[in-house]
Amino acid sequence: MEDAIIWGAGKAALQRYEWAAFAGYRVVSFVDNDVGKWRTAIRGIPVNSPQVLKECKDVLLIPDQYRKEIDEQLNHISFQGKKLGFEELKKEASTGKNAGVDFPEVKIGAGITVMFDAYFTGFNWGGIESWSCTVADQLWKSGTKTHVICGLNHKFDMYAANCLHFSHENEVEMVRDMVVQIAGALPCLFITQCSIALYAALIVKSRFPDQIKLVAVAHGDEIKTYEKFQFWSDQLDYIICISRKIHSEYLYRYGISANKLLYRPNPIAIPAQINREKTDNGTLRVGFAARLRKEQKRAHFLPELIQESLKKADNIEFDIAGEGECLDLLQAYVADAHLESKVHIWGWIPPDQMAEFWQKEDIYLNISDFEGMSLAMLEAMACGAVPVVTDVSGVRDLIEDGKNGFIVPVDNWKQTVDAIDFLSRNRKLLHQASDHNIKLIKNQCDISEYAQWLLRLFHFKQGET
Repeated sequence: MEDAIIWGAGKAALQRYEWAAFAGYRVVSFVDNDVGKWRTAIRGIPVNSPQVLKECKDVLLIPDQYRKEIDEQLNHISFQGKKLGFEELKKEASTGKNAGVDFPEVKIGAGITVMFDAYFTGFNWGGIESWSCTVADQLWKSGTKTHVICGLNHKFDMYAANCLHFSHENEVEMVRDMVVQIAGALPCLFITQCSIALYAALIVKSRFPDQIKLVAVAHGDEIKTYEKFQFWSDQLDYIICISRKIHSEYLYRYGISANKLLYRPNPIAIPAQINREKTDNGTLRVGFAARLRKEQKRAHFLPELIQESLKKADNIEFDIAGEGECLDLLQAYVADAHLESKVHIWGWIPPDQMAEFWQKEDIYLNISDFEGMSLAMLEAMACGAVPVVTDVSGVRDLIEDGKNGFIVPVDNWKQTVDAIDFLSRNRKLLHQASDHNIKLIKNQCDISEYAQWLLRLFHFKQGET
């Protein structure tokens, strides 16, 4: 066993201790800048001053968020050992041969199982959750074995079969439990969003490299997501990019091989029947469905947008679906402005009822400052709603500005007011765009075709071991 020292002596340091032991390190010391912690002990291991690191050659396990400051301090004391951040430690533990996991007796099955990594600690519902359940449900209905790995959010059980719920304060123990479930589902296509479940899948792959394929779906267009997937890219078989922009970013900015990148727009369940009422001068309904939060979705701007839209035309009504931090703000705005007849706030709507919601809407509204490829946008377009959106990832893959929707600059979202007014006054264009979108999404985003594509692309060869 290699000796290791842990930087820090708080609760987070205990997590690093658990992972260090899991990876096969022998922790010989903790170090901390807090003088009050010196000469104490954690689990019988002494806590010392960072000065003990002078000319030390042991492995030092450091917190990622303070790496720059710690590096500067280490330079002053001539530390000579290897520095390992927390994510690097977890990766080493998951990809090496020393992980302390007792595997059950593994029997390789006759057919492939598709497992979805949809693990989150919270109870919110967003794009990854909907995507995972939609694809898993389609595969399950077509006869493919599926499992969905998730936290304590039991909404998953309403929309997908065979959900596996995990919740442990001790991450290592949770990974061990996940390993048992994944190993029992071989051969396995493991579709990940690079949560803690990926560590378990990598441990299984280290023992059964030919019986599990690891495929990440890049849902996000933000730096932290790009960096996370780049970090894990050497361990992944493929990365599915849900927009052309995301594909381009990974290829050119993050240097991931084109052979590892696939482009495929998000799939949705296409409604069996579309019933829309088309009028030339009736009420124009604008739908907004998203997590009602400031970050990304910018839901706190909706009162101003609604106010400006109603100044231009009185024949507009807004339907807002979702939950989140801005829900109280929106409800208070509607009440204070006496807009109950113009603005309808529906709260969270179950996924299987969203098609009914969108078939009543003329416009899909999105003012986010970033997206991957909005599932709500695709669901709305499939039902004939015309998108009025900010210029985020994924929109130009399917929208021709001025033809089947309107795209406005991210930093000038107020232009959506003009687009809404234009469509209110040009109902012929609205109806043409609506019909176009129904056909477009059916041809490009049908979940049944997507599920078959997954199975064709990631099949296991007969007799592969």
